Amino acid sequence: MLLEVMNKTVLVATDGSIRVISMNRPAQRNAMDTAMLRELILALEAAASDSAVSGMVLTGEAGVFSAGADTSEVLDRPEALARMNLFTELYQIVTGYPKVTVAAIEGHCVGGGAEVASGCDLRVGSSSARIRFPGAQFGIPVGAARLPLLIGLSHSKDLLMTTRTVDGEEAYRMGFLNRLVADGDCLDESVSLAQSAASNPGAVKQKRQLDHLWSVSTKVDAENRALRRWQQDSL
Repeated sequence: MLLEVMNKTVLVATDGSIRVISMNRPAQRNAMDTAMLRELILALEAAASDSAVSGMVLTGEAGVFSAGADTSEVLDRPEALARMNLFTELYQIVTGYPKVTVAAIEGHCVGGGAEVASGCDLRVGSSSARIRFPGAQFGIPVGAARLPLLIGLSHSKDLLMTTRTVDGEEAYRMGFLNRLVADGDCLDESVSLAQSAASNPGAVKQKRQLDHLWSVSTKVDAENRALRRWQQDSL
């Protein structure tokens, strides 16, 4: 794998025609602060516009996907609103991405991290994966746009209403993970899966058709508006 770009909080590499984008704040369990959100968006946009790239794998460094939003980041009201706008922009970009997307999940995949993983087309996880949607704990209206499309309404109510953590095996049984692999094999399997899907000339067309028929973008747009309203009202 060729490492092409190293930013402060995001690593970008290429494996064949697959772009690998890694969140890189290991001391913070790859929690997303304002700087990381901006770098992620730039890295995703660059991969989307690169004709040599057929698919994208999103992952995290040091055996952790992402702990979600960085709650330690000190923000005033305008900065908090700006960061929420970045989160909703990231969710929209990932959900509507014009190429095949795979999330490679090891360790914690929480909150905003779980939302980004949900927005990818496919998910590969290891037995170390720990997935949690904590929005209800804080009154944040997030999760309902994507999760029921992946695991059904009943499982979604369980995870979103209780905010409990599920491990990789349970997430696989629910259908959140498409592949369950041993620790250490997650990234290789994700790249292989992205390559396999992207090799089919009709894969992206099918993706767009599924998005249209299941109104995915419409659901995400509605949830993003709710998130921005919640952030405004909470400050």
